[in-house]
Amino acid sequence: WGLNTIANWSSPELMALGRKAYLLTHKNLGTEGSLMGLADVYAPSFDSTLVASVKATVESHVDDPYLIGYFVGNEPSWVGQETRLCQLILDGKDRPVKEELRRYLSRNGDTDATRRDFILRTFDIFLAKVSEAQKRFDPNHLNLGMRFGNPDSVREDLLRICARHFEVFSFNCYALRPQSSTLDRALDIMDLPMLIGEFHFGTVDRGLGQSLWQVDSQYERGVAYRYYAEQAFSHPGIVGTAYFQWCDQDVTGRFDGENYNCGLVDVTDRPYPELTEAVSETSLRLYGVHAGTAEPFAQLPKGATAN
Repeated sequence: WGLNTIANWSSPELMALGRKAYLLTHKNLGTEGSLMGLADVYAPSFDSTLVASVKATVESHVDDPYLIGYFVGNEPSWVGQETRLCQLILDGKDRPVKEELRRYLSRNGDTDATRRDFILRTFDIFLAKVSEAQKRFDPNHLNLGMRFGNPDSVREDLLRICARHFEVFSFNCYALRPQSSTLDRALDIMDLPMLIGEFHFGTVDRGLGQSLWQVDSQYERGVAYRYYAEQAFSHPGIVGTAYFQWCDQDVTGRFDGENYNCGLVDVTDRPYPELTEAVSETSLRLYGVHAGTAEPFAQLPKGATAN
């Protein structure tokens, strides 16, 4: 089908075969659900725990030429919610980040701007420590960034922080296509290659739930894939798009109940030929599209709507 990379969250056994490039995500970096995906970098044990976690993740991959790099995390929910997160911290249990926030607001005033600034400063510290640890234990592979959930919600000040620590700007983008204005803005501010970590299209004709973007039929899933991928690669900053996911989700739902028809294959490992043939056609064209020697696929899928 022309797919040249094993995407994030795939089978470790498949990656270990040494036949295809792959991507990984760092584990146990101290980010917390109670902090909306932020880490308490002020906790006395944070540094030692982070270093141990990074070392444990990278030590078996440091010399693997098939590994491209590591994502720092996935879709932190605090982005655009910095004021709310500060209030959650202030209303929550006593802990180092709470004391640091109180001191910061006392010195600088308690406003939406200072609250946002505190969260960004905390995130900056977190990224610096992750980057330092990764370079220490694995200088051979890339820092692929955070996989933000909505690139348009990442404001310029946050993009500039990321540019200091990332080697690739990664984000998930569920849409008919990534908008050129979004890509232009990120490339202009960060001057980094961009990687789309997730996108997909599904339909409801298999008894499964609506995917995040749905179209009218299995045939239109193939049309939608071609349109999205080729339009994305027509932008000079895009270096990769990762489809989510290989197989359909179970009809009874995954851990959170999500049960989408979003796979290249169904749960019995049967390919969707309308989609996989489209993947093959686009795979043959992507290098030409990216180089500007071929026009991107321009046919719009029927019934394309966001869920």
